[in-house]
Amino acid sequence: MSVKETEIIDAIGIEDSTNTLVLLIVDPYTWSVQEYDHLKALQAKINNYVRYIEAGGYKKKYGSRSFDGFRIEIEFKYQYSEKALTVFEAGKRQLKERGINFRYAVVNADNDRK
Repeated sequence: MSVKETEIIDAIGIEDSTNTLVLLIVDPYTWSVQEYDHLKALQAKINNYVRYIEAGGYKKKYGSRSFDGFRIEIEFKYQYSEKALTVFEAGKRQLKERGINFRYAVVNADNDRK
């Protein structure tokens, strides 16, 4: 699963300490070529995640359980560009208005966040 499979939830889980439903996007692609297409695919994937949250799609898996928060996270294999950073920060503000937190990080092969 990855960013290019826009209709699939890559991973979903609960952060128990905050009772937050976390939806993860895995992005294994470089930013060196076709940045616009990369950002467009990410936008489509994030929009799908928002629809999933707002429509209560998670209830199929978690039933009537309520959550104190929702978060979309992206884990990148490669460092994103300055332009991408600007887009992510704008998206972060828009998601916050909908009650959804947004995080993103570059994760190296040892799963350490940079």
